[in-house]
Amino acid sequence: MVNFLKKYKDIILFGIIIGLILLNIFNTKSIKTDVKSYEEKIEKLQTEIDSVQTENEKIDLKISQTKEQIGKVTEQIEVVDKNIKIVKNNTNEKVNSIDTLRPNELELFFTNRYQ
Repeated sequence: MVNFLKKYKDIILFGIIIGLILLNIFNTKSIKTDVKSYEEKIEKLQTEIDSVQTENEKIDLKISQTKEQIGKVTEQIEVVDKNIKIVKNNTNEKVNSIDTLRPNELELFFTNRYQ
């Protein structure tokens, strides 16, 4: 048996290699990737991405509109604050002027005010 293995060692090794190559070829034919299903999944993902981008653009537009409205409201608040300061100053002037009135003038002031 040892002589047989030594004599046909190259042929046996070559046969094993050929067998492995044939086995590899037949196994790769049985392994098929379903490319269509992956393409469909990619298309669905692309559709989702597109719809998300569209929604994102709508949200960006709403954000910019809201910022504009906030700017307008801020301007209105500033105007109201200025008016409050003016009224406050006028009130302070009147309060300060009342402090300078004598009792008779003060009584006349309230009498005229509530008639």
